[in-house]
Amino acid sequence: MIIKMNNQKGFSLIELMISVAILGIIAAVAVPSFTSFMTKTRRADAITILTDVASEQQRFFSDNNRYAADMLELGYSADPLPSAEGWYSISVDRPTATSYILSADPIAGEPQESDAECGTFTLNSGGVKDSDGGIDCW
Repeated sequence: MIIKMNNQKGFSLIELMISVAILGIIAAVAVPSFTSFMTKTRRADAITILTDVASEQQRFFSDNNRYAADMLELGYSADPLPSAEGWYSISVDRPTATSYILSADPIAGEPQESDAECGTFTLNSGGVKDSDGGIDCW
């Protein structure tokens, strides 16, 4: 009696196609979730720089009895000022001697530009926080 042993090595085409299909399904779920997570994470860049610039505005007010009209007057190197991570540009909007509104706009061509949920962040001299998507973005 002769016994044939199956010494097959490797994968069949069906096994390979099933593996590729499973990887495709995992990627279809993971990539949008990761992109959404990164968009939310980058919002911290705007929040951090807005609170820092608001502190500088308060210092400027205590020294000069008025708020600064632009970022250069606050001692920053550019107006508008790019955020630390480069996702937003910060500017002083509608400045007066007694009030200001700081605005963090997503930089064109960067991933945050597609953040339709929150968009532009603002912080005013009264400490009121807002965004295109409302206070929930803060």
